[in-house]
Amino acid sequence: MEKKRILIYGDSNTHGFDVRSGLRFSPEQRWTGACQHIVGETMVILEEGLNGRTTCHDESGMEFRNGLAYIEPCVRTHLPLDLCCVMLGSNDLKGVFHQSAPSIAENAARVLLRAKEVALSKYPDSPCKYLLMSPPEVTEKLLSSPFAPEFEGMKTVEKSRQFSRCFAEAASRYGFLFFDAAAWASPGEIDGLHLDEKNHRLLGEAFGRWLMEAF
Repeated sequence: MEKKRILIYGDSNTHGFDVRSGLRFSPEQRWTGACQHIVGETMVILEEGLNGRTTCHDESGMEFRNGLAYIEPCVRTHLPLDLCCVMLGSNDLKGVFHQSAPSIAENAARVLLRAKEVALSKYPDSPCKYLLMSPPEVTEKLLSSPFAPEFEGMKTVEKSRQFSRCFAEAASRYGFLFFDAAAWASPGEIDGLHLDEKNHRLLGEAFGRWLMEAF
């Protein structure tokens, strides 16, 4: 039996940014690695995380972070797929973008919709599933972190608390599967934005169990 191919398209929390070192957690420490450990040889987790990636916004000098712009070459790189998962939205909370929680969820769904269009253009009979994942909530620790100037204080925290509902509604509108990362993991104590090693493990194990049931 061929391994199921699972694409995870996300930002720094999928890349595995370690706020302590400014570098990256090891493959085994990242939530995608913990997920791979759970699913074993039945699936291959294709990790596509980029620090600062947005849903569809260009940041001056960082246009490569636009998730909608890069989703087509990314999907084409990894086809054929059995599941395509998008977990984006945390960086859209930056003050420069002026986005509400519903608009962030809608834009994340647009990225996943484009991924589906690309996949079906090449494999029109593909049984690939499409999953919208709501990111972990931002906590008040962000307010005193080095990243605070990029965001909007408590407004950012309050918007992120709406993510679960807004992302679930967006998934329902487009007929996507839904997974709430915030139900399983929270950012670490240092900056209230990035997962620490413990929460990478919690999220990866939870999603691994979900995958085993889904397939």
